[in-house]
This record gives sequence, C-alpha cells and structure tokens, in this order.
Amino acid sequence: MIHDFNPAIATTPLGSLYWYGAVYSIGFVGVFVWFWTRRHQRGMTDWDVFAFSILFAVGVMIGGRVFDIFVYELDYYRARPLAALNWWEGGMASHGVLLGALLATAGFAKVRGYSLIALLDEVVVPGAFLLAVGRLGNFIEGGVVGSQTTMVWGFVYPDLEGARHPVALYESAKNFAILPILIWAIGRWPPGRGVVMSLFVFLYAGLRFLVDLFRDYEAAWLGIGTGQFFNLVMAAAGFVLLLWFLGRRIEATAPERRPAKAASWFQMAVLVFLILYPLGIPTSWTRANIVEKRQEVLEQPNM
Repeated sequence: MIHDFNPAIATTPLGSLYWYGAVYSIGFVGVFVWFWTRRHQRGMTDWDVFAFSILFAVGVMIGGRVFDIFVYELDYYRARPLAALNWWEGGMASHGVLLGALLATAGFAKVRGYSLIALLDEVVVPGAFLLAVGRLGNFIEGGVVGSQTTMVWGFVYPDLEGARHPVALYESAKNFAILPILIWAIGRWPPGRGVVMSLFVFLYAGLRFLVDLFRDYEAAWLGIGTGQFFNLVMAAAGFVLLLWFLGRRIEATAPERRPAKAASWFQMAVLVFLILYPLGIPTSWTRANIVEKRQEVLEQPNM
C-alpha cells in the first residue's frame, strides 16, 4: 500500500488546516467533555472545568513542543533557534505532551485546592483518548515511521526504501484498547486511590515499548531509540506506583462541594481559541527537519 495521504484538511486564506493538528483539537474537546459530565462527582464548578481545560491544553502544547525541541530535534534548533517559534512548521513529542499535562494538572490542583491524585485518576481517561486519536494524526501526516516489513499491510513511503510497519496505527489501537480498561478501573477504584493513574502509566508505556519495537526512530540515546528509554522508565515507575497504591487500601474520600461559580465568557473564548489553535500544526517532527533527514537516508550508499 502507498502512503499518499494529504496531510491538509483544507486550505484557507489564513493557511492550511491539518489532520495532525486536528487530533489535538479533538482531544482537548474530549478532556473538556469528560470533566464537564463528571464535574458533580469531582465537586468542580463550571468555572473550574473551563479553567482546568484551558490549563491542560496550554500544558500539552508547551510540553509537547519543548520536549520535541530539546530531546528529539536539538541539533536542528541549535542551528536555527528562532525556528522554535514557527509552530506552523510542526514539532511535538508525545512524552512531552504527557509531561505538560502532568504539570498543568498539578498546577491546577495546587492553586484550586483539589486532590492531585484524584484529578490524575480522572484525566488519564480522556488523556488516553487524546493519545489514541493523536496517533491517527501521526499516521496521516507520516511523521512516525515503522521499520521495514514484508507484511501485506506495510505502507510504502515515496521518500523511504521498502514497505514500513504502520506503527502509528498500532499505537493508536493500543491506546484505544486501554480506554475501556481505564473506564472499568475508575469504577472499581474511585478517583483518589491513585490506581487508575498508575495503571495508565504502566499500560501506556509498557505496551508502547512493545509497539515501538517496530518503529524506526529518527534519534537514539544510550544505544536505543530515544522514546524507548522514556518508555522503559515510565513503565517501571507505573508498575511500582500501581503496586504501592494497591497496597495502601485507602478508600477515596468524597470531594468537597464548592459554591457554584459560572464560567466566564472570557474563559469560553480562550478555550475555543486553544481548541482551534492546533489546526495549524502540520506534523509531529518539524517539517523542514524531517525532509532533511529523509533526504540523508536517500543519499546514503547502498551496502
């Protein structure tokens, strides 16, 4: 099969809209809808749901971008530092997305006085959805490439040799498969126990390590693909946390009920902007950088 998908949804006078960026928009909507429907269970006001959704989206966008620059594409941006501001060129990393989401959730919990563990137990459910649809965007834009394969479902890229594993689809299917497990777990262990959050970290990273065995990483660290290093660390941390939280046997307490506080029009406008903003992001790797790297592969002499 030939990978010849158009990464652009449409072209407007203000620029192109991309499938890759659209998955972030869908994911942010998913986070908002999840917390909006569960705000009474969490004792959250309408104002808090909007505030959290805004902070979460900001954390994801900044975390994904900064992580990509400093971990995956540092050489590229060291030579052209001002290009870091060119969000329309792409460049996002999933591990940075997770880190940004964690920091945003921790900041919100601290400022508003919510239980961080309870919020993390909640947010991993829509977070898994965001990551699942995110990999669909990766597949369409072609930034996450698998190793060569002879399987009939391999995809041929016009600028790479041989058919490749559709590893982004493997990862998306894995993340979608985690979703029902997390939804079951959140009913079995109410938010505040830490079980759902640690279960997500263990399943996401552990299964991703297996999936990424079929991935052709563009960067390596300590002899393995850069992302694989973080997968191993996350999986180990998730497993340890899961055992620890299961062993605590502490029942989650009911969240504090707060006085009603309506969302402001300003919050609504900001959230709409943040949902639409990612539509201009074309790819997971910076577009110009990935072209350069694939050109280098094509120019290598055959062994």
